[in-house]
Amino acid sequence: MLRIDLAPFRTGMHYVALEPEAQALALDPDRFMDIRVDVALDVLNDRVLATLHATATAVLECDRTLALFEHPLEGDCRILFAPPSWARSHDDEEDPGFEEVRILPPSNREVDLTDAVRDTLLLAIPARKVAPGAEDLEIPSVFGAPSRSEEAAIDPRWEALRSLKAGDGAQG
Repeated sequence: MLRIDLAPFRTGMHYVALEPEAQALALDPDRFMDIRVDVALDVLNDRVLATLHATATAVLECDRTLALFEHPLEGDCRILFAPPSWARSHDDEEDPGFEEVRILPPSNREVDLTDAVRDTLLLAIPARKVAPGAEDLEIPSVFGAPSRSEEAAIDPRWEALRSLKAGDGAQG
């Protein structure tokens, strides 16, 4: 889990740099590495605006070649942690300043960024995963009947079926 204790922070801006393990974010450690999260916390009495920038290196499978390759990921997210009364009173308003409002009870003095960081990294994975240099590779585009040299290598037991097929065409 990726939690930040708010007790030492007073009103104002605070910056925290974190380097969580992939397991702490419920990510596959074989696929995600070098995770870094830079968090800016704007603390104001009972509300906290967390602006995070997450980076990582992911091992992806190329859609063209099926080869594994490393790809840098980067994403941003803003979350407002507010008391239940504030969140209910602002449900109907559209505010482009933050993407999500999460409840922060007055008794709870820590924020959990686990889901936000994990989702930010997963959404940063490109829809089309192409390894470097894979665009330059030729993709086979000719399929169908085998060449004459391949026909000579056909198992002779299939020859009976070939003669039946040829016989049906001649009678019809």
